[in-house]
Amino acid sequence: MTQATSADHAQRRERLVVIGGVLVLALAVLGTYVIAPAAAQWGTRERQIDRTRAQVAQLRALQQHGAAFDSAATTAETALAGAGRRVIHARSAALGASALQTLLQGAADASALLVNRVDVAPALDTDGALTATMSAYGDIYGLSALLTQLAVAPRVTMVERLTVQINPALRGARDVLQITVAVRAPMVFE
Repeated sequence: MTQATSADHAQRRERLVVIGGVLVLALAVLGTYVIAPAAAQWGTRERQIDRTRAQVAQLRALQQHGAAFDSAATTAETALAGAGRRVIHARSAALGASALQTLLQGAADASALLVNRVDVAPALDTDGALTATMSAYGDIYGLSALLTQLAVAPRVTMVERLTVQINPALRGARDVLQITVAVRAPMVFE
């Protein structure tokens, strides 16, 4: 019986070892293919929820302080407008060219000149400045007012060339001049 008991005991031990191995293997598979992916997905979802909560908190703060932000922006714009002359700030050369064209048209309108043409280069020159040429009709007082407008404009502009001719098409109106102004305006990208 000792041999039979000993063999029985050995078989039971082998069964326990095999069962233990199967349990370890089952736990490893369960951990690798079920628990780890579930934990990773849960962590990702929690991070998304935290980000969404932070965004909601920011939006609520913006909503609560919106009036204060608007008044601060208005104050800053007023301070900048009252400050000295500044260079043109734009996101692209085309937007800067549009701002320069608007500036020239406004100066001509304030000077009572009739603008014939405004040509603005779509790209910056080698010095990082925008160039433009404006042709207009007017009298000597309008020319003087235009130069004054450009000298005190809110944006820095430099008159590169000024051509004044008596308009040959209007022989009877000697006080009408054809004025051509070439300007440069430095620009900074935003």
